[in-house]
Amino acid sequence: MMNRNKTIIAVILLMTICAFARLIPHMPNFTPVESLTIFGAAYLSKKHWAFIISVLVLYFSDFIINNTVARSFFPDVHGIVWFSSYMMYNFIAMALIVLVSSKIISKVTVKNVAVSILLASIIFFIITNFGSWVYEKNLYSNDFSGLMASFMAGIPFFRNSLLSNIIFTTVIFGSFEIYKSIATRQKTTAGS
Repeated sequence: MMNRNKTIIAVILLMTICAFARLIPHMPNFTPVESLTIFGAAYLSKKHWAFIISVLVLYFSDFIINNTVARSFFPDVHGIVWFSSYMMYNFIAMALIVLVSSKIISKVTVKNVAVSILLASIIFFIITNFGSWVYEKNLYSNDFSGLMASFMAGIPFFRNSLLSNIIFTTVIFGSFEIYKSIATRQKTTAGS
């Protein structure tokens, strides 16, 4: 069994690597952010760290994206884009994903992780598309049909999000399990 400090370091290292993947060109909503949130909720004993790390990853990657490739989306902002209203909905989604995933994955099993992937994808879809409806006043009408239009517009992004969550969560959890297995073997060999 790995000691607690090595586990924490390995978890944070994997989460940090995933953070950089958001800055690499990718399909819309095809990033490991939700997966790293699920992973943190499963393996970090202090669940608030899963939320804090996820929010930091989102904030700093959004900061870079908003001030480079997405700068044209902020014509009213002069200078640096420090924060945008839509980011709050991403943070709310991450908090709910940590809360739900930490309850579901009290024990890491394929079934628990799969359920968490599905629920994380749904949570992110609902919260962020609701936020889009609230935030994009000129895009959607301020009524139920506008909200439904926002959800309909988000369906292609949901597919990408679900697919990325399946792939990235499998890679992240699988990598960590391999790491744990190697560390356990090394400890057993050293103790012999």
